Amino acid sequence: MIVVDTGVMLRLVVGGRAGADAARLFRQDPEWAAPASLITELRTVLLGLVRDRSITADQAKAMCDDVAVVLGPRIVTVPSHRVVDTAVGCGLTAAEAECVVAARELGVKLATGDRGVLRGAGEDGVWVV
Repeated sequence: MIVVDTGVMLRLVVGGRAGADAARLFRQDPEWAAPASLITELRTVLLGLVRDRSITADQAKAMCDDVAVVLGPRIVTVPSHRVVDTAVGCGLTAAEAECVVAARELGVKLATGDRGVLRGAGEDGVWVV
């Protein structure tokens, strides 16, 4: 199992050249988990792509469905006190800290393409280009 952040999940469902690394990671470890905030963040990004006319609303909906399939029941709830402590201590946003805390709570690595999150995750992080 691996915890993924929004950027990694977005790469997987959007695909293309940037999605190749996420797809490779998924083939290596298809049991992905994420904090609940990932769903909202992903929807926000996808809506932005719809508004920019990069994708259609139907494509965005299908991508959201794909995320639900990938994560299945592995949506992680994390303790607020740990999120706040991690965000303050590592200089992360709440959503980024939720990913770090989720990985630590589950005792697994966090896959990210964000250097700041990777620094915050420390030894729990995995870089995905």
